[in-house]
Amino acid sequence: MGDYTIRELEAGDVDSLLAAFARTFGPRAARTREQWEWAFARNPAGRRSFVALHGAQVVGQFAAIPERVWLDGRERVFAQGVDSFVLPEHRAGLKRPGLFVAIARACFDAHAARTGRDGDPVYYGLPVEQAWRIGNRFLGYEVVRTELALARELSPGRPAVLPSGVARIERFDEQAKWLWDRCAGEWPASAIRDAAHLNWRLFDPPASLGRRCEVLGARDEHGILRGFVAWRRARFVLDDLAVLVDWCVPGAEPEVGEALLAAVVASAAASGAPALAGIVPPWSPWFAWFQDRGFLVHPTDYRMAAVSFERRFDAAWLATNWWYQLSDTDLV
Repeated sequence: MGDYTIRELEAGDVDSLLAAFARTFGPRAARTREQWEWAFARNPAGRRSFVALHGAQVVGQFAAIPERVWLDGRERVFAQGVDSFVLPEHRAGLKRPGLFVAIARACFDAHAARTGRDGDPVYYGLPVEQAWRIGNRFLGYEVVRTELALARELSPGRPAVLPSGVARIERFDEQAKWLWDRCAGEWPASAIRDAAHLNWRLFDPPASLGRRCEVLGARDEHGILRGFVAWRRARFVLDDLAVLVDWCVPGAEPEVGEALLAAVVASAAASGAPALAGIVPPWSPWFAWFQDRGFLVHPTDYRMAAVSFERRFDAAWLATNWWYQLSDTDLV
C-alpha cells in the first residue's frame, strides 16, 4: 500500500510498536514491554497483530486478543480488537478507507474464516466512537448489544466472613475445565475456561496493569470445584466499584451461586467498595437471578460490536447465544 509495508508483527518490531503506541495515546496509556508480553506473547490462545511500517518504523497496528471458544460443538477462536491505532500523520478521514482499514483487512485475510478455510469466525470489541464508525463503515462491524450493568449497593467496612465451602483460589488446576464443561452445555458459545486461560487472565497480568483479581471458589465435601467468582476494584461505569470480572456457576446448581454471591458481597464490602457491579447476557437465566437478589439494571455507554465471517454467527445470533463476562473484554 503505497510507501507502507503491512505484515504480521515480528519480534524486532516491538520496541518501535510500543514507541508509536505511546505517541498515539500519551504517556499515561503507554504499554511497557512486560505488559505487551503478557497480553500478546504469553496469551495461551496465540496472537493476532498486524502492523504497518513506514521504512523500519511502525506507524500503525491492528491487534486482537484471541481466546479459544467452544462454538457449535467444537473449538474455534474469537478475537477481541485492542490497542489498534495509526499515527496521526498517517491517518485518512472517514470518506475513504485509510491505513487502519488496510491493516485490519490484512489481519482478517490471514486469520479470519473464509470460504473453504477454518479461520476465526468472530472479531469483537467495545470500540470508542471513532473506531466504531470506521469499523461499521468499512469492516462490517455490527452492534451485538449496548451493555446493561447489574449493580447492588454494599455496606462497606464489615469484615469478610466467607460461607462454609468457599475459599480463595490462588491458581486454577484441571478442575477449572471440569467446571466449565458442566456450564458449557448451557452456553452455545463461550470462551473455554480452562486453567491455562483463567490463570493467564485472572492471576498473571503484570501488577502495573492493576488487573489481578480475587477469585473465590466453592467446593463440595470431596474438594471438587463447583463454581467460582472473580472480582476486583476497578472503574466500570463509575470511578471505583467492586466489579464482577467472571462468574462461572452451573445453572442447575443455584445453591453454589448463593454461596458465591454471599462470599463476593462480603469480600467486596470488606474492601470498602460502595457497590458491586458486572454484566450478564440478558438471555441468560442468571440475569434475572441477580435481579431477584437485589441487583438493579443500569444502562451504560459500552457497546459490544462484532464482525462475523460466518453468516450463521451474525450479531443477532451472538446477542442471544454468546456467554461472555468482563474477563472476555479489556474493560477491566
